[in-house]
This record gives sequence, structure tokens and C-alpha cells, in this order.
Amino acid sequence: MEPFVYRETAGVPLLVLEEWEREFPRLTVGFTARKRGEDENCRNYALHVGDAPEQTLENRRKLALLLGMSEDAWTCGEQVHGVQIVEVTRSERGRGKDSRTTAFPDTDGMFTAEPGVLLASYYADCVPLYFWAPDVQIVGVAHAGWKGTVGGIARRMVDKLAGRGVDPGRLRVAIGPSVGPCCYEVDERVIRPLEDMLGDLTGVAEATLPGKWQLDLKRANREILIRTGIRPEHVLTSGWCTCCHDAHFYSHRRDKGKTGRMTAWIGIRESGC
Repeated sequence: MEPFVYRETAGVPLLVLEEWEREFPRLTVGFTARKRGEDENCRNYALHVGDAPEQTLENRRKLALLLGMSEDAWTCGEQVHGVQIVEVTRSERGRGKDSRTTAFPDTDGMFTAEPGVLLASYYADCVPLYFWAPDVQIVGVAHAGWKGTVGGIARRMVDKLAGRGVDPGRLRVAIGPSVGPCCYEVDERVIRPLEDMLGDLTGVAEATLPGKWQLDLKRANREILIRTGIRPEHVLTSGWCTCCHDAHFYSHRRDKGKTGRMTAWIGIRESGC
């Protein structure tokens, strides 16, 4: 069953991880969408794609308020397809909310134990990884394109959380909408590092033409996560392909690099919200 459920709230299209939200009502977690027929980038949430900043900032403000969070809660990093992960403290809440210059530099993963912080990262085919430690109420998000995947950002996040007292065997992880193996052809510069990391790529990559493979990047991250000690039943994986479903998603690959960005978000509302 697809864990990310499509719904519209006040006209804003969203995919919500309802299972987690049912278990802990103060948790908000999901992935933004678009609607066919709208202006091309009117649901864009990133400041680096050339859209009018005022429209993008209004999109962020409206989403935060819809989720029951303050607009000042929006917190993000300047993503570089790397593996740096930061812990967001209360004093760092709101970094990057209205300017890339105030975002965490060179950062593709964030986690926090602070209620009232909305972690946000941006996607147009890469894999969003969501983390939730129910016992200690720590949440996190990581941006895993192929570079982040082979660089081990999933393992690094688990290690960071373990350092904060999180038992990997109790950690919950969700793998969100991203490009699927149906649309993601790669070459040896991607496959060889994955082979070094995983060994057997059965079910992860399928050879097609000489020197070409169809890669399931979500499955690759799932395998990496399980090897860190995450229980298989604690990993939820979306079946949505961002490249196939043009009615709901932007896609860097499909749209030749000229496209908006969806947001993966996760946060814990303040008590009483």
C-alpha cells in the first residue's frame, strides 16, 4: 500500500504520510505536489530555480501555516548533493526560511529534537529520506540523489541519531516519492560505487544496454538502511515516480532541468497545537 496519500488542504496539493501522523498527531510529515493546469512553477518551494522570490516565500508561508506550524519554523539547508548533516537547535530555527544566504551551508541532511521546527528540503527526482525516533521524539530528513546515496548519507544519518541515543532497531524511516527505475537510466560511474557499497545489486539495478542500467534508487537506499540495523518492517517506501506522474510532480529529468522543486517536510508541532 502506498504510504504517501494525496490530498488537498485549502487548495494546496500534498502527499501526507498518514500512518505516522495517526500514531503521533503532533507530527507533520509529507511531500508537496503540483496540479496539472496550473502555472508551471506556481507550486515551487525552492529559491534557486529562477522563480519570483515573493511567490516562493508565499508558498512556504502558506504551507507552514496549513501544517499548524509558524512561518518562522521553516528551516532548510543549501543542498549540494553532499552528505553533511546538521542538528537543528532551537536557536537555529528558521535558518533559510526567506534567503539561501541564511540556510545551513553545504547541507543535505538535518535532524532536530525541538518541537516547533519544520525541516524542509527540496526535490525534483532525488530521494527524500524521512526519519522518526518515536521513543525520544527526534525527526530528520535527508536528500539522497545518487551522489548522496553512494556517499552514504542514509548511513550517516543513522549514525548521527545513534549518537543522540536512538536505537536503530526502533528508528522509523520513510522513503518518499522520487524518480523510479522505470525512468532512471545510469552508467558505470553510478553503478560501480553502488556495487562497492552493496555487492549484489539484484533488485536494485537491471542491466539493459551495454554500460547502462535501470536503477531503483529507492531500493538502494532501503538496502543501505537495513544494513545499518533498521528493521525492514520499519521502512516505508513510496511507489510514486516523480518522472512518470507529471500531473503531481516536477522532474529534473523529464523537464530537462528547467523545473520547480517539491518540498519534503517533517516536524513536531508545539504542544497544544
